[in-house]
Amino acid sequence: MRVLLAALLVPLLAGCVERLIAVRSEPGGADVYVDGEKVGQTPIDVPYIWYGTREIVLEKRGFREIRERVALNPPWWQYPGLDLLTDVVLPFTITDRTELSFHLERAPLSREEIDDVLRRAGETRALSEPAKP
Repeated sequence: MRVLLAALLVPLLAGCVERLIAVRSEPGGADVYVDGEKVGQTPIDVPYIWYGTREIVLEKRGFREIRERVALNPPWWQYPGLDLLTDVVLPFTITDRTELSFHLERAPLSREEIDDVLRRAGETRALSEPAKP
């Protein structure tokens, strides 16, 4: 009975490693894609399981797209052999957080966008002018 009880309680004592990519941008509210999959908007913490290279893309209307490949390298305590200790033996959670901050640059307006703004400004001006007798 004690052996069975111990076998049931051992998994509750197991450690864990939480891996996160913390993506921030200035200004905030940019759509974030990790390896082609939309994961949300900045600021966001994206959990992941495996280390390696990821493609991070940020998009926001009126701003230039940012596309960057980021290497997520394991810390020393996640090397084979030591990872058994942090993933299974330690009775608490360790967080491995990779912080990524981006500054979004305004995208230049296209000729069509400029023409559209000037057209709408002219229409608004015409509506606001008093009628001529």
